[in-house]
Amino acid sequence: MEGSRGAKAALLCNPFGQEAVRTHRMYRVLADRLVRAGIGVMRFDYYGTGDSAGDDTDGDLAGWTSDLVAAHEELVRRSRASEVVWIGARLGATLSIGASNAVLRPPHCMILWEPIVDGAGYLRAMAERHIQELKRGHNAPVPPWPEVLASVLPGLDREGMGFELGDLLRAQLGHLSPMVISTPRCLCCTVIERGNRPPIAEVVQRWKQTGLNVDEVAYAHDFEWMAAEALNTALVPSEAVRILTRLVIDS
Repeated sequence: MEGSRGAKAALLCNPFGQEAVRTHRMYRVLADRLVRAGIGVMRFDYYGTGDSAGDDTDGDLAGWTSDLVAAHEELVRRSRASEVVWIGARLGATLSIGASNAVLRPPHCMILWEPIVDGAGYLRAMAERHIQELKRGHNAPVPPWPEVLASVLPGLDREGMGFELGDLLRAQLGHLSPMVISTPRCLCCTVIERGNRPPIAEVVQRWKQTGLNVDEVAYAHDFEWMAAEALNTALVPSEAVRILTRLVIDS
């Protein structure tokens, strides 16, 4: 928890794996700016991630949703804020959607940055990036790719760019689709996306049909969340920090 008690507080919800590594610094910069604006901020790690207890394979979507609910309740208790804003990136945004329907007092506003709504596609993307990293980091002059890939492919779906996925998490992600994404429970919602792309566009349209106040913000700067050449590097796009700060303050 950072900052003092005030009328508004913000909860920062991490993405998964390498994406969490890359956004760690951005969240830190964002938290500092919000605190300077008088907004209390809480950052936390889900069970089995970051500095929390548990191994990589212990994490799952249901458990992480419960962690987010607990973090929200603790933030409300400490800050005594009348309005709480959730910021979730990628899988953190997806978890936020489910958690908003589980908390006693839902967030005032939710900011969802490219939520994962196609779990099977997300798993495939991580597997493809993992293969790219293997190719890039292989030191042999002529890599024996048939032998290398034969050795890693059987367990590739368990590997999330350096983070092991448990059986339960893989099954949950495999069943994650636009049709099972619930409508966020909040007064207002902002979705940050790189253009009106399916399947997120399909989900946002359904939310609007329920009467939810949804704003859409197009993020013009294209970057890869899990680019193989940028593993373990911080992602601090100044424009993104500026947009997020403004959205929280103006919410």
